Amino acid sequence: MKQSCTSTVRRGAAIGAAVAIVAASSAFGIGATAAVADTPADTSVVQPGGATTVTTSTSADEMVTDESPTPVPTSTPVAETPAATPAAATPTAAEPDASLAFPEGTSADAPLVLTATAGDALSRTFTASGGSEPVTYALRGERGKPIVGDGSFDNDFHLDGTTGVLFGTARLATQYRFQVVATSGDQTATEYVELTVAPGKPVGVTFSAASSDDVGLWQVETDGTVWEQAVGQGRVKIVPDIPVQTGTSLTLAGLAVDAYGNRTTGSDADDEYPRSTATSTVASDRIVWDDLGKSNTVTFTTGGTRTITVSEGGVSTSFTAVATDAPFAFQDGSSTAKPIAIRPSAGEEFVRTFPVTGAPDPAGVRYELRGAAGEPFDDTSARNGLDVTIDPETGVLTGTGTAASSFRFQVVATSGGREAVAHVELTVSPAAFDRFAVAVLSTDRDPDGEAWGVDSDTITHFSPNGDEERVDAIPARQGDRKLILAVPVDQYGNAVADHDALTITSDVASDEITDDPDTAGTWVTFEHASPHVVTVAYDGHSQAIPFEVQASATAASVTKPAAGSGTLAYTGADESGPLAWALGLLAAGGGLLLHRLRRRRA
Repeated sequence: MKQSCTSTVRRGAAIGAAVAIVAASSAFGIGATAAVADTPADTSVVQPGGATTVTTSTSADEMVTDESPTPVPTSTPVAETPAATPAAATPTAAEPDASLAFPEGTSADAPLVLTATAGDALSRTFTASGGSEPVTYALRGERGKPIVGDGSFDNDFHLDGTTGVLFGTARLATQYRFQVVATSGDQTATEYVELTVAPGKPVGVTFSAASSDDVGLWQVETDGTVWEQAVGQGRVKIVPDIPVQTGTSLTLAGLAVDAYGNRTTGSDADDEYPRSTATSTVASDRIVWDDLGKSNTVTFTTGGTRTITVSEGGVSTSFTAVATDAPFAFQDGSSTAKPIAIRPSAGEEFVRTFPVTGAPDPAGVRYELRGAAGEPFDDTSARNGLDVTIDPETGVLTGTGTAASSFRFQVVATSGGREAVAHVELTVSPAAFDRFAVAVLSTDRDPDGEAWGVDSDTITHFSPNGDEERVDAIPARQGDRKLILAVPVDQYGNAVADHDALTITSDVASDEITDDPDTAGTWVTFEHASPHVVTVAYDGHSQAIPFEVQASATAASVTKPAAGSGTLAYTGADESGPLAWALGLLAAGGGLLLHRLRRRRA
């Protein structure tokens, strides 16, 4: 099966997700040097943990005082106060001989270096000597401002402001730089500190699992817990296993981590991802290492449950994958509500393949056609000149259609006793314009009235008794009106446009031309006795209809039927009535109007 993602994308999805797991496990990030943030407040609470205590201490310098003895007077003092009495003549408060200072003598460029391992309980006493008042201690960021909210440091460590004891449990493998500031009266002293926390012992491998069809992404923790993920939501829920289909793959990118999620091998800074290995309890599963994507791809060859184990950095983590056979189905999904659409033009041959997946016996797949409801397909199933066949071995559907219409059916594939169904809708559209189908009626109310069919230069008269004759022109009397029903059709008689798209004119200016929406036709009333030519035009094509209008003795009192009746007077004439054929066929699209009119007695 073709995988839909490149190795670069897999690496981004797989390794990126694995790193995200590490970050989520530690709650703070991985392996970055942390210069403790400078923000206005004090440190926060302690979150102790771990078994090993690392205590680093140094002795403070001895406190130094500077006092002088009181001088002995050499004579009896007089009444007046001497002009200058030495201040040292009486005992005074002790003045420091040295300013407040830490014994280590650190600087920003040469800080006090401390080390710890993730999980260690850290305790370190900072003692400054000198000063005139009791000494208090505070933590500052690397640049000397108060700190608060530094995610890892502020949660993991706390400084006792009275004793100068820094304590807590190191969790994030990183490097912190901060200051311990001692204050005594108006004096301050600064200890510059660099604390490096190394990862603890690895406890397992955490990794992402991405499906080859891009429909699934999971995270596996070091204890084998599987989290299902959703795009834009991250972790959604814990699931017992990872479901896959036979023939698909999972891409696994793993990192060995300690109990706090710190990487124990490789380096984020160097984009270093060591090789991991993967195994399956199903021997036929194929496992390939992708050195570019730094991931393992496991392809599931058979159905069933198996255990997949990912190892790296001396530790391993396993999860359960359940492979199911892909369902036997057509590659193109369909339903009765959403069938597969095939849309040829009239007379155009169509070819459509129907590939399947998951066939129990791929070499033994057979195809057949059925009706829309699953009934047997025979010559009566395809209507109106539709010819449809399917190759029983290849599943290639071919055919042609001449009638513009829609037709639904099923393509059914069978294999190994199983069956797959594709719902199909074949819609044949009209071909290009070929000619006009024209009928001329004397009335829309008499089913047995006269009618004429016009086909190019040929005019055929259909009499009420069923006789047909060729005429040179359609006869009319002055004051008569004729109903023209015209439709542009293709070579198969399919209407390519409706009556509204036509333009109907007369070469006699006095003729009255009126559209009738009730009949989808046009009435032409002849006010003048003479030869008339009515022209039907559409999209650059035209059809001339000649009329021979004779004078009428009662031409001055022409009576026109009321327009806009809304319904036709005749709705149930038998098939021998030209009006019924003309109106019925035109209402259905005008197909084969002339042909049907000429064969009305067949």
